[in-house]
Amino acid sequence: MHQATDNFRTRDYWFVENARFAAASFRLKKCARIINRIAAGRPCKLLDVGCGPAALQHLLAPNINYFGIDIAIHERAENLRETDIARETITFDDQRFDFVVAMGFFEYMGHLQKRKFEEICRILTSDGKFIMSYVNFNHFSRKIWPNYNNVESPGQMADSLKELFRIEKRFPASHHWRQKQPGRNSLQGIQMQINFNIPLISRLLAVEYFFVCSPRTQNAPPVK
Repeated sequence: MHQATDNFRTRDYWFVENARFAAASFRLKKCARIINRIAAGRPCKLLDVGCGPAALQHLLAPNINYFGIDIAIHERAENLRETDIARETITFDDQRFDFVVAMGFFEYMGHLQKRKFEEICRILTSDGKFIMSYVNFNHFSRKIWPNYNNVESPGQMADSLKELFRIEKRFPASHHWRQKQPGRNSLQGIQMQINFNIPLISRLLAVEYFFVCSPRTQNAPPVK
């Protein structure tokens, strides 16, 4: 299973689509919980790649300095920057970051996946963490949305990441038989605590996976 194209959606499309994610999703809440735990109260800088309406920033502890980039920013702010991420380099004023986050992003990066991994690696601190989510295209009821232009199995994604990163953890963000994020009747409290693979079940019912990674080698200077 592998499909990567150069069919990238425009700002006009994402300006409308991003409005759907103003409220923090289960995935985003779980991501914030993981970041806050890893940061453990120390001052950190975080870059949210494909931040949309920047809902993540409101879930993070005050010790985490949040920055976000996206192709369509609704409300301008000093810590947010509008940029066509597919065509421009992932960066924010040549800063390095303790965390780089990409939630629901790489399903849309097509043949640029490796280049974007390289750009993220360059802006991470030497002990930084890269945290991303990726749809489980092995789900038993999978439906591949036409807008996805980068379709891989979780195993293929892991192999791609390993070229530049050490994968410290890989586990389902959530489980659901309809391949959607859990709602009020989907044991959200329990699923928030499950940061491990469940034999047999996860492969078929994981909605998407989290990858928690660190750079393999000392970073090169930021791309200008």
